[in-house]
Amino acid sequence: MAYHVTLVTNNSATSIAITNPAYAADSRLVGPNSPYVPERPILVNAMPGNPTYRAAISTAINMYTYSDNYCFWDNTNSAVNGIGEKGSTIAFNMPAGNLQITINADGTLTFAQAGATAKAG
Repeated sequence: MAYHVTLVTNNSATSIAITNPAYAADSRLVGPNSPYVPERPILVNAMPGNPTYRAAISTAINMYTYSDNYCFWDNTNSAVNGIGEKGSTIAFNMPAGNLQITINADGTLTFAQAGATAKAG
């Protein structure tokens, strides 16, 4: 089973950008203080392990916020892993399924599935 992003809520004061190297139609700017519900849920691309930011950027979904540029992926082992260009990490350990991502006021990401949350940092 795979992870899909079904809602992105931008609670920051600046726009954010979403890009997906595997499917250009997933790319989107999301304005400040607004939600985005993709017409087609965004598939979180699979990539085993924990590559560097430079290695991940060509495969992983990217979210560019004013505080960092984040890459995240399905690690193929029941988790979403990620890394920010500035070195922050994402580790969201939940069974695959639909994800909701919140961009917090400080530009960091929070992942949620079935009522659980995990903040990147």
